[in-house]
Amino acid sequence: MGCPKRITVSLLSFLGFLIIYGYRTVITIIMIYVIKDNDNNKATLFKECTINGTAFDLQLDWSVAISQYFNTAYFMGQVISQLPGGILAARFSPTKLFGGAIFISGGCFWVLAFLMKYSPVVVFVTRFIQGLVEGVCLPSMSSVMSAWAPKSERTRIVGFSYSGIYLSITVASMITGATTCYVSWNAGFFIYGSLSITWSLFWLCTIYDSPTLHPSLDKKESCIFEEEGSHIQVASAAVAKNVPWTRIFTSPPVWVLFLLNFTRSWVLATMMTEIPQYFADVFGLNVASIGFLTGFPPILMAVSMISSGIFFDKLIKRGKISVTFGRKLAISIGFGSEAVVILVLGFVRSYAVASFLLIIGEGLAGLGTAGYQVNPVDLAPQYSSVLVGLVRLGLLGATISTAMAGALRQKNAESWTRILVITGSIHLFAVVCFAVFGSGKEQEWAKSAYTQIKTPEKEYISTYGSTSDTPQIKTDTSGIKYNNDQKGNVTILNISNQQEQSKK
Repeated sequence: MGCPKRITVSLLSFLGFLIIYGYRTVITIIMIYVIKDNDNNKATLFKECTINGTAFDLQLDWSVAISQYFNTAYFMGQVISQLPGGILAARFSPTKLFGGAIFISGGCFWVLAFLMKYSPVVVFVTRFIQGLVEGVCLPSMSSVMSAWAPKSERTRIVGFSYSGIYLSITVASMITGATTCYVSWNAGFFIYGSLSITWSLFWLCTIYDSPTLHPSLDKKESCIFEEEGSHIQVASAAVAKNVPWTRIFTSPPVWVLFLLNFTRSWVLATMMTEIPQYFADVFGLNVASIGFLTGFPPILMAVSMISSGIFFDKLIKRGKISVTFGRKLAISIGFGSEAVVILVLGFVRSYAVASFLLIIGEGLAGLGTAGYQVNPVDLAPQYSSVLVGLVRLGLLGATISTAMAGALRQKNAESWTRILVITGSIHLFAVVCFAVFGSGKEQEWAKSAYTQIKTPEKEYISTYGSTSDTPQIKTDTSGIKYNNDQKGNVTILNISNQQEQSKK
């Protein structure tokens, strides 16, 4: 029988996010080491870097402010490609878009490994390109999850897949912190560049856009998708043409999801790209110590994200809570707790206490992430890629947060107090707004999409690998009944007027 195909999709998605989101931490850790302006010799958990003064060492006379602008360039690229990425995922293969983006971005790391030392312009341009191509990843993955996550398993599958984003901080921090200190300043570039190219080739050769397209889906899994699948149309020109833009732009749940994306992008950028610099400025730790300490919080976040996904799926399936209440509860507890921790962190003056608070705050944030990442699929399964592309314009929050950090940072604890208080406050505001206006229901404008899209005859046939020779009557998610037999005859039964239309 082998491993269920939806598990394979989820596992490879997890690894893809683990790699691609690790890029941010890799570049941050390396910049802390190579920029001379960083004074990180006051305290250490490990011996000093052994490559200092060797051929594997690199020290650049750049300012820390320049490294902040590299982050800003990356997020600018992501903002530009979010909505186009969502539209492309509705028109073309989302699996190929996702795999291709990681392939190209990984290749950019090899460029940095050889050319970064020559000019900051090289880094700025390369990071912008990486942001541009990576901007299609989340919209594309949303389409993949819409197709491959059955309704009763949706939160856990999406939660596990997206947990790679947060665990990436741990893996990248420890790998890059250690290899930068003890192997070579650019070892992290080589490692992640190689991993991304290898992974993307495997993904492109094994993953399909929909269960209906998979050539070896077994009968048991076919039945699961027949009963609980989203039954969305595969990416096509018809799907892209019929996006209900007006209804999307006037939907309150979409707007509040945009706000949550804005603040979540702000916070995530702070956690991934600014907290390592926070430990260097406030506590004077060296790069290996920073990589070790910042590696622990995301582990608990990933664990709580996966476990809470299973927990909320069970509650919803048993009818204990509604989908909407489940999403609001998860986000209120998870992100609300994280916001409070960030506020308190601004006044802490011990790296041990700061590390402990980060573990608690990021661990609880996993609950919120389980509800937050799956919400676009809740609202509009057919157009989840477009929805993600739209609300992910909230990445402006990440651009603003990195620019703000570059402007406010003065290499002392007081400047970090201002940065963290602002970050925690806006995060708390978004949590309250989602608790009031958020939703977990599929929107009416998303349901009507199934009847508006004109598709080829074969797309109405949805046997999911069934080998039955008898005619089968099926009902799609819009309420349209249709009958197909082994000869390829399809009869669509219109429920409203009971008229039959036959096709060959």
